[in-house]
Amino acid sequence: MARMKKRESIDLAILLMCPILATLISLLFKTNVFVSVLLFFGIPALYLSFRGAKYIKKSIVFSVITSIPLIIIIDYVGHITKMWIIPNSILPFRLFGIVTIEVILWAVFNSYCVLMFYEYFLDKDVTKKAWFPQMKYLVVAILILFITFIILFFNAPGVLHIPYFYLAFGIVLLLIPVVVELFEYPKLISKFARVGAYFFFLTFLYEVTALKLGWWAFPGTEFVGWVSIFGTMFPIEELVFWLILFSTAVLSYYEYFDDDEK
Repeated sequence: MARMKKRESIDLAILLMCPILATLISLLFKTNVFVSVLLFFGIPALYLSFRGAKYIKKSIVFSVITSIPLIIIIDYVGHITKMWIIPNSILPFRLFGIVTIEVILWAVFNSYCVLMFYEYFLDKDVTKKAWFPQMKYLVVAILILFITFIILFFNAPGVLHIPYFYLAFGIVLLLIPVVVELFEYPKLISKFARVGAYFFFLTFLYEVTALKLGWWAFPGTEFVGWVSIFGTMFPIEELVFWLILFSTAVLSYYEYFDDDEK
């Protein structure tokens, strides 16, 4: 047991160094947003996959199924409402004219890293099931949401211009699920908090680096306020919903639909 704890302490130290090195490399070589996803999330994902191979199947199935359709909807509406923009992409085309390959890869890698970190360090739940039966309800809900988005995109695009979109989707899709899950299962608070602490560290460095290098920006005005730090500015919504709540929201959905809530 002591040997295992020592190994995990080394693993954690390596993972803490990853975003620091990613930041330094990005600033030194002025990398693009595609490379940034690989540096900040691809490398930790690869390391966690090597260390926790038994958790890969379940984590990747959940990440791909949930992340791709949701990020397409969220990123599209976020762009048209000027919540954020991603000005450059390595590909000459974008899905629906807006959504980049980078943001899709980011969503999948980010969710996958969260789940792998959680399983490897804290949950340690190995199951042969790729998903639990209740996952079908989440899949159906996401499918309905995506079909609705497609219908609106082609027939009533004006409906997708949602005022204060970042605040709205952050409360509905991130804050409420976290509050409900942790109120119902308070024993998860400690585990969620430790995952949240690591990913706050990672995403804070990513945010500051991204704004320094122009990977994304926030051109809109429908925000509740702004955070100014290290010569950069970003919305309070970005701080609350991505830097603080995103990782715990992923875990809330995961525990409720695809795990045992223990």
